[in-house]
This record gives sequence, structure tokens and C-alpha cells, in this order.
Amino acid sequence: MLTYHYLDIGDTDGYASLTEKDLVLDHPGAAPHRGRDAVVSLHAAQTQLLRRHELTAVVADEDMVVALGRVVRSATGDDGRGVHSADFADVFTLSEQTLVKTCRRYYYALPPGPSGPLFI
Repeated sequence: MLTYHYLDIGDTDGYASLTEKDLVLDHPGAAPHRGRDAVVSLHAAQTQLLRRHELTAVVADEDMVVALGRVVRSATGDDGRGVHSADFADVFTLSEQTLVKTCRRYYYALPPGPSGPLFI
């Protein structure tokens, strides 16, 4: 939860302190970012975005943590214009020192096709 807080307030040094040097960040639509420096640079480039992570659940089991929530981004401020949000699931693996080793993000999307959602 602290990783999201640091990202939301733009504290990339705080975020970096919670990660391993060989961190891998894998988000949809982009090549994986490898190494703490590359990931921190990516986040630093996005600090001008107004964003917040609203977590709904966090589940941990040994060296894996899954966080479910919504990310809300605004490029124009608090007037409600330019606000975009998306539901996400982040799957983290942790090192023996309980630092973030990998993070893979999944976004919610409706399945393609005219018939609507499929239930299995």
C-alpha cells in the first residue's frame, strides 16, 4: 500500500526504497521496464499527472501480493474534466527482504464481441 502512496504523492525516492535493484515492471501495451533506475525514471516522468490509486482489496500469500483497485487520473485538475479511471489488478512478487521484485498490472476490459460478457 505504501508503494501506491509514494506514487500518488510523486515521491519516487520513497517508492525506490521499497524495490529491488533488479525490479521488473510489466504493464499492458508496453515493453517491460527492467531495473530500479528505469522504473523510477518512468514514474518520475509521470509525476505531473494528478493520479490516485483507490485500493479495494489486498491479498498476500508468502512472496506474492495481489492488489485490486482503481486508478484515477486527471490531466486538468479537480473540475471533473479530463478525469479517467480504470480498474486494475497488480500482482507483486517480493524478495526475501520483502522488497518489490516484480509488478505486473492487469486492467479490466469487457470481452470483445457482440454477445457481451461470457460467464464460465
